[in-house]
Amino acid sequence: MTDGWQSVREPAGRYAEGSLLEWGSITKGLVGTTAAITLELGRPVASYLPGVPDGEIMVGDLVRHTSGLARVPPTIRDSIFRDPYRPAVGVPLDLTTATPVTPRGQYVYSNLGYAVLGAVLDAVHGSWFDAVQEQVLRPAGIDSATLEPAASERIMPRVLGRAIRPWALGSSSFAAAGGVWSTFDDLCRYADWALEPGAPASRTVSWQRDEDSRWINGEVRAAGAVIARAAGVTAVVHTLAKAPYAADAIAAALVEREALRARDA
Repeated sequence: MTDGWQSVREPAGRYAEGSLLEWGSITKGLVGTTAAITLELGRPVASYLPGVPDGEIMVGDLVRHTSGLARVPPTIRDSIFRDPYRPAVGVPLDLTTATPVTPRGQYVYSNLGYAVLGAVLDAVHGSWFDAVQEQVLRPAGIDSATLEPAASERIMPRVLGRAIRPWALGSSSFAAAGGVWSTFDDLCRYADWALEPGAPASRTVSWQRDEDSRWINGEVRAAGAVIARAAGVTAVVHTLAKAPYAADAIAAALVEREALRARDA
């Protein structure tokens, strides 16, 4: 996008039918913004959740990935063949795992940190997802977002004629770290809202930054997604059954191409 959205590839199949795709860790953008708007970032997490063993971790540390918490707790194990989040379905988050493994203030990307942040929002608002709907989704004009879509609504790659089963993030205690699904159009609406000229910094508080570039991405079992803004160009990409971070590489190529096109116009 430069002066309005343009399609690089016309939607086809399930994408064209308005089915739902995984945001993965782009979910963190919604959660971080909601925390920045409704919580005190300089307040200890333990004041909201007394079960957290470290009283020095601040809410802002969770938002910025500087809490020192591990990427995932020891109970979550990566595997090619099993869903690492399935054991966390229907099970409350074990707050005793929220113990730093690196010095506070040092950047360490943490799904556990955002699961704890979701628990803080639950404690304050009753439901982190309800709070996200009020603070981000409805203001952005997004109405398709959900955590547990029916199999018939999901966009998933197929192997031997059968759809791959997604990770159970949305129904687990780690949903706030990566559990949102929506249509591709609504993912673009989020990009528009978050990157609106003059928007408050809270809208991209969970995004990554490098000089004038901003981006947020997500990788799940069989999909990847990214929103990237650089050189005056915004790219929103979703991929299925590609190599890890294929969406990021496509977005970078699109941004470079459109920036060169604008320069040479």
